[in-house]
Amino acid sequence: MREISTARLWRGQTIRTRADVMRMERLHERSRLIRWSLTAGWWAGWLTVMTVWGCLYVPALGGALTVAALAWLALGPWGLLVVALVGALVARIWSRSSPASWESRVTSRLRRFARRTRYRWSWDDVCAATGVKATDASHRVIVPRLLWVSLGEHVDQLHVQLCAGVTPGVIARQADALACEWCALEVRVLAHPSREGWVLLRVVYRDVLAEDADEEPLASADLKWLRVGRREDGEPWWLRLMGTHVLIAGLTGAGKSGLVAAIIRALAPAIRDGKVRLVGIDPKGGMEYRMVSELFYMLAYGDDEHLVAALEFAADLMRQRAEALGGNVRKLLARMFGDYPLYVILVDELLALTTYIANRDLKDRANAAVRRMLSQGRAPGVVVIGCVQDPRKEVLSFRDMFGYRVALRLDSDVETRMVLTDSAYDRGARCDAIPEACPGMGFVIDEDGGKRQPIKVRADWVSDAELSYLAAEYPAPEQVEVPPLATRSKRSGGSSSGGQAA
Repeated sequence: MREISTARLWRGQTIRTRADVMRMERLHERSRLIRWSLTAGWWAGWLTVMTVWGCLYVPALGGALTVAALAWLALGPWGLLVVALVGALVARIWSRSSPASWESRVTSRLRRFARRTRYRWSWDDVCAATGVKATDASHRVIVPRLLWVSLGEHVDQLHVQLCAGVTPGVIARQADALACEWCALEVRVLAHPSREGWVLLRVVYRDVLAEDADEEPLASADLKWLRVGRREDGEPWWLRLMGTHVLIAGLTGAGKSGLVAAIIRALAPAIRDGKVRLVGIDPKGGMEYRMVSELFYMLAYGDDEHLVAALEFAADLMRQRAEALGGNVRKLLARMFGDYPLYVILVDELLALTTYIANRDLKDRANAAVRRMLSQGRAPGVVVIGCVQDPRKEVLSFRDMFGYRVALRLDSDVETRMVLTDSAYDRGARCDAIPEACPGMGFVIDEDGGKRQPIKVRADWVSDAELSYLAAEYPAPEQVEVPPLATRSKRSGGSSSGGQAA
């Protein structure tokens, strides 16, 4: 019996052994001459369409081919030869005298057109080879449909319609195989912004975030969204602040302090105007925040008791403000910042206060103060920005109480899933692949439209000289000292210093 016709029974269904992985078409019986003619006609039509499309997409190429065709019709082969030589000379002079223009108008567009052709030509085979496929009841191999390709200079987006049996998770698990096939840096699967049952494949060929950015002028802060860096698509990165709490997770050297510096830079105008009060808690002895101490309403960097006292001071501020606003408004509004400034609590290393303190009583009090602010601080206008190196659940058990989380360079996919979401790593948030030479680069979850996409971002670099300038030009109008650590009996009645500062 021939191999292609052999079959075996498994749970009542016939499974073919060889034809399942092949695309089968039923060809009508035609003569060999007719089949050859149809094949030649198909190729001629395809080449014609692609040539016209390429000439329209690359106008310089289209103009050159048009002139060559006219010279051939008017002067024959010698005219075509003259046009070819002149065209080569013009191209040489253009590429030498203006390489940027040559790159943007010719080379880059030709490269993008070649990528579009490769996507279209190899789509079915690539999907079948990488496992992005399904088999229907007739044992036909079906793959998702590539409907449109949006080309960019460094990033392409493929609009793909899913087929039965293929989910976004199936494509996400084969993202590395797709990137290898297309010689790309990475491939990420995003939800389609307008159509259900579709996905966007984001194919990245060049990481623009790895390059230095131009300095942006300092602008007045919108306290709901702060511009702190760039996104991978070239748009500004607006970090969500008011109405949430921010967790910044990353290894040593991943750029946590750089991101905090970018946040301080964005808040500087509001600090000078009295709309924002920074409370800094620096367990590293003030190495991070003392350089800009003029910007802080309160700065704590001493021993453990000093740090816990600052945390409890902020928690008491929150409680007393909630009592003052209760019955009037449900949450602090931007128009009320004149009388009730927004408190931003910056904690440089959160675990140093909630986990690593040797004194059990101080550790419990620090945990209680942080949890109180995370659970109740949103409405009265108290925002906690915490930095951690180890986001594991047994170390940072309340990380889910942070509404906005930034994952910088991390050790493993497990830590990425802990900081962002369970599906973020599969959808392209590869925090363990961020190079060490790119501090401040990471991923956030973009909640625009409710799609919760992982977006690659990088914080702007703020130098020490710029921080010193900000401290001199935008000082806080009021500063207070950290009160002494209250005893249990005194804390039960509230903190008097907190009431004066609310």
